[in-house]
Amino acid sequence: MKCFCKSIVATIIMIVICIVGLRIYTYNNTSTAAAVVDRLNPLVKADVLYTKTTEKYDSKYPDSVSKIDNFTYVQTCYSRIGKPRKMAYISFGKQLSPGKFLKLTVKGQNVMYWEEIKREELPELVVPLL
Repeated sequence: MKCFCKSIVATIIMIVICIVGLRIYTYNNTSTAAAVVDRLNPLVKADVLYTKTTEKYDSKYPDSVSKIDNFTYVQTCYSRIGKPRKMAYISFGKQLSPGKFLKLTVKGQNVMYWEEIKREELPELVVPLL
């Protein structure tokens, strides 16, 4: 019985170490694996980030069904308090116009959705950074 309890405690400790370690690994990592891990990690909270679009996209690829081009952007985004963070997001079916402001709802490195906003909707601490 003693050995069984020790193995349960050791397993719990290993799981906690893995979850915390993965959270540290995925922060500012724009890979697909990081987005998937953050989607499943219970320690990662949802957040809102802000960015300004540019002409430069990271990659372009056709949709497998409709053959419409999708564009992946990798940019520095900012939290409400102005903390920078590198994020990757996808524009499905169109290239984004440069100079637009985006509000990204994220969970770790996983962008759940993004929307275009007006400059007036940006938090005061973010405006000078963009």
